[in-house]
Amino acid sequence: MELSGKDRYNPDLIPNLEASVDKQISGGSFDLSTNLVLLRMYQFFPDRTNSTVLVKVLVKALMQLPGTDFTQCAYLVPQRFQLEEPIANLLTLAQHAECMQFKEFWEVASKCKYLWESVPGFEQSIRDFALHAINLTFSQIRKQKLGEILSLEGGELDALVKDRAAKSGWKVTGDVIQLGGNELKSKLGKSSGSNVLDFAQYGPLLGM
Repeated sequence: MELSGKDRYNPDLIPNLEASVDKQISGGSFDLSTNLVLLRMYQFFPDRTNSTVLVKVLVKALMQLPGTDFTQCAYLVPQRFQLEEPIANLLTLAQHAECMQFKEFWEVASKCKYLWESVPGFEQSIRDFALHAINLTFSQIRKQKLGEILSLEGGELDALVKDRAAKSGWKVTGDVIQLGGNELKSKLGKSSGSNVLDFAQYGPLLGM
């Protein structure tokens, strides 16, 4: 959504922009341009900033990894919000995810699940991102390490491995999983109009 002229400074548009965020959540979509307009409105009219909606925007943006949507959105968040919860927690989560520090990510996430209770699919989107990163960077991985990266164990981890074996060509030999083709290459453009993270510099941080 692009605004021109006096509309750029029209606070009456804020309710519609905020309603768009809820529609994105209910419809499983993401509109970066509209959300950036809303964040700019919050900059122009700080007294109209809705911290609940702000969190929703950032959660949805973080779900777009490996796109850099979160960075673009966070740049427009006033510093006073960045230094306080709950935004500070989201910034920490984003840093861990972008640096492939998934163990640390899930440790922090376990303490602030309230942030995405109203946003379906958040944890799954992070797991998908982690899987793509692993599949791009490595040819094999131990099952225990995979479970640590995805914060899955037992039946949930077994089910995921079985599903990937059927759909992506994974092969399991003992505790070692041979991965299929590099799926991430076909996913890098999923966030329309955004850049993507450079995995080459982060792969070693997965610790395998």
